Parts: sequence; C-alpha cells; structure tokens
Amino acid sequence: MYTGKDFTVNLIWHFARKNLLRTAIISTAAVVLYKYCGFTFLAIPFVPIASVGTAVAFYVGFKNNQAYDRLWEARKLWGGITNTSRNFACQALALIEDKEIAKELIYRHIAYVNILRLQLRKTIPWATSKENLHQTFHGERSELDAFDEGLKKILEQHNKLNYYEKLKSKNNAASGILKSQIFDLTKLKREKKIDEYEHSDLVKHINELFNLQGGCERIKSTPLFRQYSIFSRVFVVLFIALVPFGLMKDLSQLASWGVWLTIPFSMMISWVFFTMEQIGEFSENPFDNSVNDIPIYTICVNIEIDLKELMDEENLPDKVVPENNVLL
Repeated sequence: MYTGKDFTVNLIWHFARKNLLRTAIISTAAVVLYKYCGFTFLAIPFVPIASVGTAVAFYVGFKNNQAYDRLWEARKLWGGITNTSRNFACQALALIEDKEIAKELIYRHIAYVNILRLQLRKTIPWATSKENLHQTFHGERSELDAFDEGLKKILEQHNKLNYYEKLKSKNNAASGILKSQIFDLTKLKREKKIDEYEHSDLVKHINELFNLQGGCERIKSTPLFRQYSIFSRVFVVLFIALVPFGLMKDLSQLASWGVWLTIPFSMMISWVFFTMEQIGEFSENPFDNSVNDIPIYTICVNIEIDLKELMDEENLPDKVVPENNVLL
C-alpha cells in the first residue's frame, strides 16, 4: 500500500514510460507524414474520436469501480480477521484456566494469520496482470517466493515447527491450522476444562475465520472478469492511437509550427486515459504483494503485537514502517 502524500516523478514515470514512449513515436510519425510527406488525409475530424473517448471513459470508470470494490472488500476482510483475532485471544485467556494451553492456541493463531498471508501472496498467472510494473517494490517482506520455505519459517518463528510435516503437503495449510484449533477446543470441552457454552463461543470465532478466509480466497482465485479487463485496455489503446490524427488539423491552424503541438498534447491525453486504465488493472488483485495492494504483512505484525500484549509479553515485534512510502 502506497502511503506517500503525493506521487514522485520517478514513480509516475515508472508506470507511464512505456505508454508515453509509444505515444511519442506514433504522434511524431503522424506529424512527419502530415507535414513533410503531404499525407494530409491522415488528419481526421476530432468529433468521432471524442465520441470514442467519452465511451472509453465510461467503460474504464465502470472497471475501476469494480476493481475498487475488490480492493476495499479485501481490506474489510482483513479488518475482520484482526477483530476476530483479538476476540478469540481475549476469550481464550479469560475462559481457559490453564494459561499455557490458552497461549498455545494464541501462538497457533498467530502462525495461522501468517500462513494465510503466504497463501494469498502466491502468484496465479491467469489472475494477475501481464505487466508486472506494480510488483517491482519487493523486500524480504516480498513474502518468500517458495511457499514451503515460508511455511517452515513461520512455524519455526512461532514454535509450531511440529506442524510442518503435516501441513506442507496440504493444499490449504491455513485451513489445517483452523482444524487443529477446533479439535483442541473440543478436546478441552471433553476434558471439562471449558463448558459447552464456552466451547461454542470460541468455536464461533474459528468459524468466522473460515468465512473471512473464504472471502479472501474468492477474491484471490476469481479475477475481474476478462471481458471487462481485456476490452478496457483494447479500447484505451485504440483511443490513444487515434488521438494524434484528430489533433493535427486544428493545431496546425494555430501557427506554422502548431502541428508539432500534436506530440505533447497527445502524450498528455494518452497519459490521463492510460493511467485511469492502469489504476483498475493494478487494483483488481489486492493480494499481489505490490505497491497498490492491501498491506497484509503489516496487518499480520499488528495482530501479533496485539495478541502478545494481551498475553502480557514484553518481547514484541517492531511495528512495520513504510519503505520508500510502501507498506507490504
């Protein structure tokens, strides 16, 4: 998640450079052919191009609304995971008399949220943008490319390495952790360490975590439908390619050199439209571990800090701070 109050020139150039260079080449070629080769027929009226631009703007706006809904829903789901984590930890500490057992459940939960994070960071090629411009801001928090290695590291950090062999072959290791939580809570009930009402209350939190996890997985595994995503880019590229040919005639009437204004004006218009399209493209998959995505690593660290404070522990992880104005 980008946290800066404004975008730097370098960041804007990072996302815009390919489009601007492509537009500069097309518009320069159009001007040269129009002015020096006598291809005046290349200058077309701007009215039909403006009509296309209006339609494209509406279409891109619709796509961006859908992409924003996915991004905001992802953030709400992780807000729910944060709240449910606190509720579960508080109730476990209050209802389970043996505090070591309660801490065991809470530490396993901390491992769970980190494993879920790791699963959501997996790359699904068909669900991810062809361009990786938004995925070039990686650090150690780049979420470990090898899932097995990341799973082992997380379990080791939270003293749960004994679960590694059982979970590494699972298709959904996070669900395996929740299953262990429910089994242990049921065991506590049978051993009369908690009563059936306390057991029911604690299991409700696990069920809520299953629901929240399912919501995240739905967003992760179902991209914005291709007919909206692909044709949005096609329409924007088509409009950008037509813009120089619609500007040449009007701008050439300003002065003898006026036709050359086609190049900067084309680049400006193309930057606006292409950036609008990019915003939707790079927002539709909020778990891609990129500059625009939900900072689930930061959320996981905050959950760990909250839960360890509830257990009155002093050895807390450091708060995550943005690197180059980016939280991951």
